Amino acid sequence: MNLLFIAAVVVLIIIVLIALSGDGHLKTEAANPAEVQGAFTLLLYGSGSPNDLANIAILDKEGDPYSFEIYAPDFSYTVQGGLSAAQALQEAERFVRRNIQSERSRLHRVLSPAGTGIGFEVRPLYSAETFGRDDILDVRYSIKDRKIVVRIALDPAIERQFTN
Repeated sequence: MNLLFIAAVVVLIIIVLIALSGDGHLKTEAANPAEVQGAFTLLLYGSGSPNDLANIAILDKEGDPYSFEIYAPDFSYTVQGGLSAAQALQEAERFVRRNIQSERSRLHRVLSPAGTGIGFEVRPLYSAETFGRDDILDVRYSIKDRKIVVRIALDPAIERQFTN
């Protein structure tokens, strides 16, 4: 009886974990600007204020089966299509560096579940002396039916610094 009960509990736990896992989460890895090739749709997230810390640029490669969608109100981001790699990178860099506190930027490749590159992100990096670390964004990529949903926020620890 105990063995049957334990097996039932284990199966139930596995079912719950599978149900809670929901969408697959995607990873990113460091990229070199020379790797950005082709045509892109550029998604620029962040307000028009130069004081906004939560700015990021997503480069969605055109012609592949994936599409990126930012999980935020439409007024929080803009979309520019049909850009060359050079145009997309230049505009992304300009956008994320508009905050006076931004010291540099970081380019990462967004990976599909199979591990191939399906887009890029350019995010600002800030003074580690000011914020405790240079990367202060919490960006999560999830996939469902070839749609990449991007959730963007300040890191919760950084957010707490501003609200306290």
